[in-house]
Amino acid sequence: MASLHQLLPSIVLSIFIIKGNSLSKSPPLSFSCGDGVNFAYPFWQLSQKTDHFGYPSLGVTCINKTPTIQLDNNNLYRVKSFKKTEKSFVVSFYELGDNICPVAPHDVGINSSSFLSYSNNVKLIDFFYNCTVYPSGVEPIKCLQVGAKQSYVFLEGSVPKFDWKTNCNFLVTIPISTDSSITDFGNAMKQGFKLKWSTSVECGSCEASGGLCVYDDKQTFSCSCGKGRRYANCREKGLVSSNYFKLGLLSIGLLICCVIIAITILYIVKKRKDGIHKRGFNRLPTSGK
Repeated sequence: MASLHQLLPSIVLSIFIIKGNSLSKSPPLSFSCGDGVNFAYPFWQLSQKTDHFGYPSLGVTCINKTPTIQLDNNNLYRVKSFKKTEKSFVVSFYELGDNICPVAPHDVGINSSSFLSYSNNVKLIDFFYNCTVYPSGVEPIKCLQVGAKQSYVFLEGSVPKFDWKTNCNFLVTIPISTDSSITDFGNAMKQGFKLKWSTSVECGSCEASGGLCVYDDKQTFSCSCGKGRRYANCREKGLVSSNYFKLGLLSIGLLICCVIIAITILYIVKKRKDGIHKRGFNRLPTSGK
């Protein structure tokens, strides 16, 4: 059986192998839900329970092979296409189904401070639903008439002057493609609208230095610089991420404990050997007897 001092180098090596493997995770080149849309960084799959490469708000969930994403107010959208070279993707309402005369389920609002924005080929339209009083000479949406209640749709900026808020049940503003017509709003809503992303503020320094942004399950940021190394960014490498630092401390702590235990055991073994040697020496016969 190998002695402890012979096993010590193997123990230390195992610690550093474990440490290295835990930080050597690489981002997937691409992933898909199975409907033909292929995604890549900064998008990621929400099914990942551990650290993920990508922006926190760009997590994709696969629902019956349909890629979905939560945007404004956590509303769910279907992702219809993705173009990494253009930094763009197209989404549509997830709830529409096959209705040829759908009702827009909610507003679409993109925070101006976000790294997401509408593309240039997007226009906004306003829906006024279930109006009990309405202006004369304005064409309603015939397929959405409910009894005496009428609904209307207008291109934003061309809404006729009228007290719509008082006389209609609710107002919804949504984006559609500039190639679409509001008279065919059902098809326009199904085709969806294009969004563009820019580099997030938190990831700017990391990506500019050649790294990829990584977040853990608590959304703590770090910058992956390859070969398992993580820093605030890959150029300065001044601040190690909290996970990397904690793991490093754990490895060092384990190493110190192993060394202390080894020294203690070797000291005890040596003391015992010295005691046995002295007792054996005392039992030797003296010369002349």
